[in-house]
Amino acid sequence: MDNPKSSKRLGCNVDDITSKAIGDFGRWQLKVTVLMAMLKMPNAWYQLNIIFMAPPQDFWCEKPELFSQYSDEEWRKICTPLVEERPCFIFDPDMLSLNPRMSKALMPLVPCTKFVYNTTIFERTITSDWDLVCSKRIFIFIIQCTLMWGVLLGGIIFGVIADKYGRKIPLMAGIVIQSVASYVVSILPWFWAWLGVWFILALASGGIGIVSFVICMEAVGGKWRTSIPVLYQMPFGLGSTVMAILAYWLRDWRKLEFALATLSSLYIMYWFWVPESPRWLLATGQTKKALEVLKVAAKENNTEQNLNDTQDLLPKCEGIKEKGPGFIAFFKSKNMRLKTILLSLNWFFTGMAFYTFSQYLGLIADNIFFAVALSGVISLPGGILCVLIISKTGRKKTLWLFMVVTGACFIGIKLVPRYLFPNDWPRLLFAGIGFAGLGGMVPALYLYTGELFPTVGRNAGVGGVTIFARIAAMISPAVVGLDELVPDLPLIIVAITSIAQIFLIIPLPETKGYPLPDTLEQAEQFSNKKYKKQNQEVNEISE
Repeated sequence: MDNPKSSKRLGCNVDDITSKAIGDFGRWQLKVTVLMAMLKMPNAWYQLNIIFMAPPQDFWCEKPELFSQYSDEEWRKICTPLVEERPCFIFDPDMLSLNPRMSKALMPLVPCTKFVYNTTIFERTITSDWDLVCSKRIFIFIIQCTLMWGVLLGGIIFGVIADKYGRKIPLMAGIVIQSVASYVVSILPWFWAWLGVWFILALASGGIGIVSFVICMEAVGGKWRTSIPVLYQMPFGLGSTVMAILAYWLRDWRKLEFALATLSSLYIMYWFWVPESPRWLLATGQTKKALEVLKVAAKENNTEQNLNDTQDLLPKCEGIKEKGPGFIAFFKSKNMRLKTILLSLNWFFTGMAFYTFSQYLGLIADNIFFAVALSGVISLPGGILCVLIISKTGRKKTLWLFMVVTGACFIGIKLVPRYLFPNDWPRLLFAGIGFAGLGGMVPALYLYTGELFPTVGRNAGVGGVTIFARIAAMISPAVVGLDELVPDLPLIIVAITSIAQIFLIIPLPETKGYPLPDTLEQAEQFSNKKYKKQNQEVNEISE
């Protein structure tokens, strides 16, 4: 990211040039931001489709030929120990064949070698394809870890490439890789080969997420940099709803992956619609290319005269290339170290709540498709409410509100027993409101995080702390698995952590109404009220 302070000394203010030339928001910015926001849909497909690839599925040990005279139900009663809900071990079939009614008190248990799966809801899952049960159940955890490591590394790798070679090329590379890899994982029959391609798919998804967010932010200016980061996140919920509808229709994880790959391939058309970021072109001294993009944008926004008036400023941007601090630099000063640690913890708990709850949806009510689709739809109002609330009450109070609502809904689900009401509608209602809370919390936290880090290191700061949300996503399958030890224990954990996040926000400064810090030094002093007042007065005078 360019250093605005240095740029101003050299006569090049990228924000000032783009704002004067094409305005803060117009038809061109609307087109770019909508296109970038729609990329959140495939992000939802690939980060959440573990819900339908490995859903809760009943299974039992296959009946040997020796017991062909018994029905499946009779066989299950004969072979399964009463203490086991899902039979990883069964009574020795050879001994049972001698006398099925004999006392089992001293009969040894042996591992089941072949399983049968209930296909009433799902015709095929990765669980049934590769027998990911019992001792192999850990592989579902490995799949989720592989996905999140890929998303994490993809954000870093593609972010570096985007800073060096521009936004458009890595974005399109990610879209193509994501589409091709999704087709491949829908047909690969070998688990370890499939896991390798799954990792590549995750790399692309992580890259698309970070680059699209940067393009979105660099396209707009002024007050729109408050609302656009929030609205940008909203199609994520819509993506989960689309995925739930497809899963309900197809009932086969391979068919679902193929359908998602086909939808993802449509984004290749972005090559003809997405421009290079003019801010990046100006920041890297490529003024001729920047002018070409600005001409198109000015024509769409009807600001061609404004562009003509600012063209004389473009030569001053040639040769400018500033490098900001890395993520480690934020740990070298007292205030920024505290902010970075608190934000990292907030992102960890937010990520754990989001991904744990997403995977836990199958246990909330009988109809997993309706639960996921409803959660996606209800998350949209959460984003809209976030925009309305955050501009009036500030960042901290908005986060507190959504954290309390989310935690309360998790508790509500725990307090309402299953099967007590038709279709478990109170539990679904709490789940929907809880997702609306998460739908407001995540974009608000994105915005707040970006405002606490300085301009020269905002990409590094936001990228660094959001890594902890990916780490939390890796352990979310293990948290969901705790339900087998204590019913609804995952809900209790995410409820406590969601409400506890309030205390992690308290030491952080409010950013509403204050100028954003440009340098690391300004960010270090940002919590100082005298400093903020002085900078606010300077900002008002300059306006």
